Amino acid sequence: MLANFWCGTLDIMTDAQPPAEAEPRKGDSHWLRAAVDFGALIAFGIVYFATHDLLKATWAIVAGSAVALAVGLVVEKRLAPLPLLIGVFALVFGGLTLVTHDTLYLKMEGSFLYVALGLGLLIGSRMGFNPLKELLGGALHMALPAWRTLTFRYALFFLGLGVANELVRRFGSDDLFAKWKGAKFVISLVFSIAQAPFVMKHAVEEDPDKGQDPA
Repeated sequence: MLANFWCGTLDIMTDAQPPAEAEPRKGDSHWLRAAVDFGALIAFGIVYFATHDLLKATWAIVAGSAVALAVGLVVEKRLAPLPLLIGVFALVFGGLTLVTHDTLYLKMEGSFLYVALGLGLLIGSRMGFNPLKELLGGALHMALPAWRTLTFRYALFFLGLGVANELVRRFGSDDLFAKWKGAKFVISLVFSIAQAPFVMKHAVEEDPDKGQDPA
């Protein structure tokens, strides 16, 4: 659910760079989808703390994820890989929770998702790919060394979220888990904003990976 804030924040970081003429701005659509996700998170918190029932609160996550995917298709006519991946995880694990009436699946979703993202970024970068750029699917352009640094930072961040989620799942109460879902939003937003100086320093107008036409 936080994918749209990561994508939107990183795209808006490039607003300080002079935009190419006639190039459409994408920040507004990212923030629209982010608002949908934030609304689902608020709904989850309201339902849970009103009922103290994770099963009932799971409906807000499932419905919010479905709406976020639909808004992405309607507004942007496409789905960036990261919002799609996180939305699918939320729908699958949330759906399993509702079908089995076992909240273990809802609690495990973050552990599997964030560890998979972190390892995927590290392994992909090690193999010579640029996985973070592909995941974001946005208009952010940087030189490859800068992408590698940002990828490593996000990989460690995702792995940290995964470990923290697993600790909350194993040792925390339902109340702590519900608070953790809200805390993840704040932590993720702060982390993404903290990358702004680095991104603004290394952002360029043209994609350096595309190379130049031979003379």
